[in-house]
Amino acid sequence: MKKTAGHILLTALLLTAYLACKKPFNPQLASVATNFLAVDGPIISGDTTFITLSRTTSLSDTTQNKAELKAIISVENDQGMLYTLTEKGKGQYFLPVTNFDIARQYRLDIKTTDGKIYQSDFVPMKVTGPIDTIYYQTNGYLNVQFFLNAHDPTNNTRYYRWDYQEVWQYNSWYEAFYDYTNGQIVNINDANFLNNTSYYCYRHDYSNQIFVGSSANLSQDVITKQLLSSVPDTSQKISEIYALVVHQYALTEDGFKYYQNLKANTENLGSIFDPQPSTTMGNIHCITSPTDVVIGFVSVSTVSQKVASFRYSQLGVLNLGSTAPLNPVNDFYYGAPPGGQCGSTELLFAPASTYNARVQQALSSGNYLVYDQDIILPGPGWVGYLYAPKACVDCSYAGGTKTRPSYFPPPY
Repeated sequence: MKKTAGHILLTALLLTAYLACKKPFNPQLASVATNFLAVDGPIISGDTTFITLSRTTSLSDTTQNKAELKAIISVENDQGMLYTLTEKGKGQYFLPVTNFDIARQYRLDIKTTDGKIYQSDFVPMKVTGPIDTIYYQTNGYLNVQFFLNAHDPTNNTRYYRWDYQEVWQYNSWYEAFYDYTNGQIVNINDANFLNNTSYYCYRHDYSNQIFVGSSANLSQDVITKQLLSSVPDTSQKISEIYALVVHQYALTEDGFKYYQNLKANTENLGSIFDPQPSTTMGNIHCITSPTDVVIGFVSVSTVSQKVASFRYSQLGVLNLGSTAPLNPVNDFYYGAPPGGQCGSTELLFAPASTYNARVQQALSSGNYLVYDQDIILPGPGWVGYLYAPKACVDCSYAGGTKTRPSYFPPPY
């Protein structure tokens, strides 16, 4: 017994000594200068030019997106002609559709409210080759990947950059054929059903990666199998119809190197085998204070655009062999109530003496929507209505809009 107690005492002493040797580590981070001007956006011929100005912030700054407001921005050609941009708000500035002379060189002139003047280098206008096709392939039975092929028959593009907007249709859990208006349950007008229905909704997102490619080492100016988007087979994005609006820009060799380096510094730093961070120098400079750091690269080109849409039935994701069974509520619809269930409730005609009162109690709060007839088979047939929480009947409660984009295919 005494021996056991001694062991316990010795263990306690060793543990105390070990803990006493452990000291909290509070790293002293070096103070890093911030508030550098960041310029984002190309000069586009034949389409609207959008330029975004912002300021860099520190990691401890609560405001991560610091827009640069009330700046004066112009596109200038090598003959001194100016095209002034209009401020849109939140650091965004735009120039309406302008057809620039492809024989000229262009730069961006910026004057900020602190009186500093910034200019990009003159860059030759480049004509962008066409996008040929946008297509999909399955990958590992878990994802649907979307690619593009492009080429320039004149062999003059060589260096490419892409961005895209993705738009998708999704549906509510229940399709409503009735509405509750002015205290009455009414049939939705079939002649204008697509404008009245809450069944079809649309959401969109923008690419948040850097996509660049080059054919400089090829005999022909051809890009094949450029990966754009990769979507899990259980994503809401491909539950009904998925569309990509892809923009293609031509770059100079310097522009390509800038974006390639930026991509390596921001996306490929997961291990010691990835490229190590390096200085990413753009082509924008502060004229009034040459030592100031400016972030960004201004390219000048035409833009090629292509829209491609894919239906759920076309993608065939049910045959991808996902390890988990598809659940339309949990995997495809994100507006369902907590728990991911969309149960419905009966609103029966009988007893008739309490019908109006029950309608008011069930629907007047605005938390529930009637959506269909209640039919009992075998039996007397139509005996009332079915209603459910709004999130299960009105697709806009999942954050989308009921307005179908003009380029988007019909929902069926």
